[in-house]
Amino acid sequence: SVALGGGTPHFRLWVMEEASASYDCESYGGVHDIQYDYLGRRLATATADAIVRIWSVEKHEVIAELQGHKAPTVCLSWGQSRYASTLASASDDGHVIVWREKAGTWQIIHQLNVTGCVSELAFCPPDYGLMLAIGGFEEVGVLTVVTAKEIMASPVQPAGEQWLVKALPAHDGGIVGLSWAPSSSAATLATGPAVSRAATHAPRRLATAGIDGAICIWHLDPKTQTWTRQHTLRDEQTQGAIRGVAWRPNPGIPCSLLMSCTEDGNISSWIQDMDGQPWQLKTSWQVQGDARRLTWSRGGTLLAVSVGDEGSLLFKEGAKGEWQQISDEF
Repeated sequence: SVALGGGTPHFRLWVMEEASASYDCESYGGVHDIQYDYLGRRLATATADAIVRIWSVEKHEVIAELQGHKAPTVCLSWGQSRYASTLASASDDGHVIVWREKAGTWQIIHQLNVTGCVSELAFCPPDYGLMLAIGGFEEVGVLTVVTAKEIMASPVQPAGEQWLVKALPAHDGGIVGLSWAPSSSAATLATGPAVSRAATHAPRRLATAGIDGAICIWHLDPKTQTWTRQHTLRDEQTQGAIRGVAWRPNPGIPCSLLMSCTEDGNISSWIQDMDGQPWQLKTSWQVQGDARRLTWSRGGTLLAVSVGDEGSLLFKEGAKGEWQQISDEF
């Protein structure tokens, strides 16, 4: 399923090849972001009136309103699996709030302010714990990573969470997109003695795209807890500013695949055969219009491309690696 918005007062849910529902948010102003929860039963919307709303997908109605921002909310991210009751929201004044639902009530569990507007935010795969990446849309394009650490109860303090913040300059002019690498290890498909020596999860990696036209791959050192830039990808042949980047869900296959999109409608795929090897531009094709966002289906078999304010295209990879459009723009 794909949820579509883009600054308009309406949004629709797209389930494979049928528009299943339409929601009217005209009284809330423009819809800036829409995100399904982990099970696909709820939707969160970020709107111009600074309120985050939780919708029931089954009943098509608002079931909760989260008020804490003072500026229009612009982006959202749900936690996954055991963190499915956690939601992050950001507003265009740089205010980020982490919410958690408990017994039907939503509470603020952490909040922070970053410099400038927030362009993107995303929780990491749950195998890595609770970690939130925040993309800044300001002059130095700061990447902020916030990590929750559980604190055990002691005689001097109760049990709880401690939030650690790391910030580093990523892209001159600002970050326009970010995407976590999947946590699945290549050992998932391995056999023989090597299985027992292989890592349980893949290294923690993150892709960011910036106004500077670059896609950067970041790696977290588990010992020092420091982020370093591993690779910088540029397509010198492509015109137009990068709009977004999306890492393909990858269940145990050693190669990695990244998709990027640009304002002039170019869609590109980048491939890395194994971690540590160079990235290569694999394929590129054009769509009509401003390609603004990329979204993968959970299994990584379908790619949705948001075009303009209200359009979307759905693609599926063919047997020879070519990408075939399976839906018309709407």
